[in-house]
Amino acid sequence: MSTFKGNLLLLLASIIWGTAFVAQTTGMDYVGPLTFTFSRFFLGALAIIPLLIFFEKKIYLNTIKKNGIFSLILLTSLALGVGATLQQYALLFADVSNAAFITALYVPIVPIILKIVLKKPIHWSIWLAVIICMIGLYLLTSENTSNIMLDLPDFLLIFSAIAFAIQIILNDIYLKKSSTPFTFAFTQYFIIFICTLILALIFEKPSFNNISMEFFEIFYAGALSVGVAYTLQIIGQKNTTPAPAAIILSMEAVFASITAWIIINQSMSLIKIFGCFLIFIGIIIAQIFPLLKNKNHI
Repeated sequence: MSTFKGNLLLLLASIIWGTAFVAQTTGMDYVGPLTFTFSRFFLGALAIIPLLIFFEKKIYLNTIKKNGIFSLILLTSLALGVGATLQQYALLFADVSNAAFITALYVPIVPIILKIVLKKPIHWSIWLAVIICMIGLYLLTSENTSNIMLDLPDFLLIFSAIAFAIQIILNDIYLKKSSTPFTFAFTQYFIIFICTLILALIFEKPSFNNISMEFFEIFYAGALSVGVAYTLQIIGQKNTTPAPAAIILSMEAVFASITAWIIINQSMSLIKIFGCFLIFIGIIIAQIFPLLKNKNHI
């Protein structure tokens, strides 16, 4: 597969993820965040099963039995599950565009975690990107300072972005240890499904009737956003380089804002639009500048 086709797959993944923000927002009229999340990841796991059977059926058990592999999958599942759950709770209150752009902060957060935890060198431009993103974040949320309930989702989304950043790092570590992406994806989704199901049974009252009333939203956010889009990301990133891949995937925030404006009529003030613009610029700087010294990697 060519780099061009790989980039197209990544673009399609970002479109699905972006539009899924609307489904996540409108899909909680009859179910709670935990119920939406366990239903979503259950469908995501089902969507991966055909690929798992076709490509990795014979090596699935041997893979997860390898030394340290299951522990790595468990940690990655915890990061992804926490990120997805916090994001879902935040969407009870936050606008789609706000949620999408704050979530995209995982791009500059990733190298910072690599520097602090794994002691890897960090390019000076990352700090510039962080400053620009923080200014953008302030502009994006400054209109909400009069109401503490509108501030809470912002904090949840920031912690969600941190969790997603950890998941991305663990995902990279796993793929360097094992070339079994579908084993990795299915096991993650199934673990998250079980954990959030247990929590939903404790804190919410999930029912098949209520879940069926949100079927389209759950299906879109589950089978398509979790199952299909993550699979497209795995395949696409094998055929493109890091900088354009990250930029294309972060476009989900743009698609989320456009979809929210068209479908649920969520508009943004000029201040918020400028805040989103600054965050997007910061994201691009965080990916492009560190690679400028080696043009062969861009």
